[in-house]
Amino acid sequence: MKKIGFITIGQSPRDDIMKDILPIIGDDIEILQKGALDNLSEEELEEIAPQSGDTVLVSSLRDGRSGSMAEEKIIVHLQRCIDELEVCGVSGIMFLCTGDFKDLLTAHVPLIYPNRLLRAIIPAICDRKRLVVLVPEEEQKSEAMAQWEGIGMETSVFSISPYTAAEEDFAALALTLKEVDCDCVLMDCMGYTAEMKDILCSRSGKNVLLPRTFSAAVLKELI
Repeated sequence: MKKIGFITIGQSPRDDIMKDILPIIGDDIEILQKGALDNLSEEELEEIAPQSGDTVLVSSLRDGRSGSMAEEKIIVHLQRCIDELEVCGVSGIMFLCTGDFKDLLTAHVPLIYPNRLLRAIIPAICDRKRLVVLVPEEEQKSEAMAQWEGIGMETSVFSISPYTAAEEDFAALALTLKEVDCDCVLMDCMGYTAEMKDILCSRSGKNVLLPRTFSAAVLKELI
């Protein structure tokens, strides 16, 4: 049976994400999960917290908390996850994160970065180059704006947490998005769920891209 590795920037397992991915890729492969923050102490978690100027990433911990971390400070932990998965014999690895990681990671098997897939497809499907981006934290808005405007997209950014916002919060945001003139809405975090996407689609009338299911569909083509 083929083995596929999944890496979260938080703590594994991320069954909350896999519940939307597994129906797409099927059950004829073995799933192995690793987390950049697996086995880190509370003191070590504090050390990777973002400071001014850091690239902010958000994920969840096993106890249900959401945590913010600096992309630059977890590279070494992500590389450890890659190395461990390769030892286990995986034929490919997908990140459960929309971070880019700036070519700092290496592997002997294909690495699937949802962010890079999205950067390739979004300009192709947004004829007018008008994009709405959703991010979990206010601190991520400027980074998202710079990223997408940097590839020629006219970008509006809203923050809403997939970990703490309620269904009614997404419903309220959908009404706001209904009035925004855009080609599509990107839910720019792997924490957003299919249920959250459904709320936004049905109540805003917009085309919405969900990274976890979009990336899983690409992964299915490769395996």
